[in-house]
Amino acid sequence: MARRVAMSINVRTFEWVRDALEACGELARAHGNSGLAWSGAAIDNRAECAGRIFFALAGERVDGHTFVRAALDAGSVAAVVSDASVADELQRAGAAHILVRDTRRALFELARAYRRHLGARVVAITGSSGKTTTKEYTRAVLRAKYRVHANVGNLNSLVGVPLTVLDADENCEYLVCEVGANHLGEIDALGGLLEPDVAVITNIGDAHVGYFGSRAAIAQEKGSLLTHIVRGGVAVLPRDDEFFQKLNATVQGRVFSFGRSPAADFRLGNATFAEGVLRFTVNGEPLSLSAVGEYNAMNACAAFAVGDASGVDAKRIREALASVRPTPGRGRVHHVAGVTLIDESYNASPASMKQSLAMLASLPGTRRIAVLGDMRELGAETAALHAGVGQAVAGLPIDKVYWVGEQAAAVMTAAHRINSGLPIQGYADVAVMTAAFLRDVRSGDVVVAKASRAMQLDEFVVAVVNALGGN
Repeated sequence: MARRVAMSINVRTFEWVRDALEACGELARAHGNSGLAWSGAAIDNRAECAGRIFFALAGERVDGHTFVRAALDAGSVAAVVSDASVADELQRAGAAHILVRDTRRALFELARAYRRHLGARVVAITGSSGKTTTKEYTRAVLRAKYRVHANVGNLNSLVGVPLTVLDADENCEYLVCEVGANHLGEIDALGGLLEPDVAVITNIGDAHVGYFGSRAAIAQEKGSLLTHIVRGGVAVLPRDDEFFQKLNATVQGRVFSFGRSPAADFRLGNATFAEGVLRFTVNGEPLSLSAVGEYNAMNACAAFAVGDASGVDAKRIREALASVRPTPGRGRVHHVAGVTLIDESYNASPASMKQSLAMLASLPGTRRIAVLGDMRELGAETAALHAGVGQAVAGLPIDKVYWVGEQAAAVMTAAHRINSGLPIQGYADVAVMTAAFLRDVRSGDVVVAKASRAMQLDEFVVAVVNALGGN
């Protein structure tokens, strides 16, 4: 695999930032000590600012220029602004700053320039679901052998990825970036920034189909990442996905596939869950996760492929995967008062919702209860895709459904056509639903909570854990 060699120039200086922004055509003027050191970038004065350059981004509701002084007071070493009057104020105050034409574009271009100075190999991970979990598994696997920097949480946007890149230490050996998109062209842009050595696509589903229009369009958007793989690089693709052949044809280089198919290079064996541990195999190698759901085994299979392609031996991969603990909202399991509560509240798409329901149906319990909510960004397909979830839940051994959001009626109607006796309760408010749930829940129940983030089911999880005596 081709590897870049970091240049000897000191890129962690104000001078380099100024020159890089001038080279990309964003610089208007600059003021500051050329040797001033910086350690990363910030866009929020409430977050860590010390040692970082503050970029004043203008959003729909908040203009970062309002908080430049607060960011400098919080330890930012310099500010990048696009408002000339703010730049004039900084000039009079003697504060280091750079005036640019567009702060958002400047952040992106500075990250592109910094990435090209890094000697690190880049792993870029995209897909309709499982991106963050696969990123965490990949980070753990690569850390078993290398110095690794990766996104915090799911900073995977046109802003989040540049922030991640600029925070990477010059001595890191691998940079692992989750890459997401809500609109056409964003994956292509981020791929051009990252120039990945390894590009991973977890799957092609229907998340954000309201923006993209169709799954074929989603496949095209996700697949655009593959066109930016460096010479000698690797693509890691889902062999079971119906778009595999289309994605495979895009790659100019090596492809490693993963999945259940006998044709997969990294073949996932049967997964079983018992006593809080998910056990499975990849190419016969026994592995385990502190997680539930075969879809997490599939995410780990993709991470195994990345590790193998990067020279990490199977023993280290096995130990690394076993050490990963789920984060809140992404499969963390709470055992409280005899109740098992699986927190998948961070986000949901129709495909991932059905996966979670199938997982719930496979678990032992006195009752299996699904606490669900609306899925967003589905556009014209909203009603039909929610009806599909209703049909799915009706065909599974699930005892009760709580639904929060406007799509409760669509889910109920579809479910009751198949199973008229399935109890489904719809709510407009999370707090009201939580109160009803707490009146009904009892020891022995196994519960999954899943919805789009906007539905705030994380509040349900916290309230239930606290009420039942958890921590």
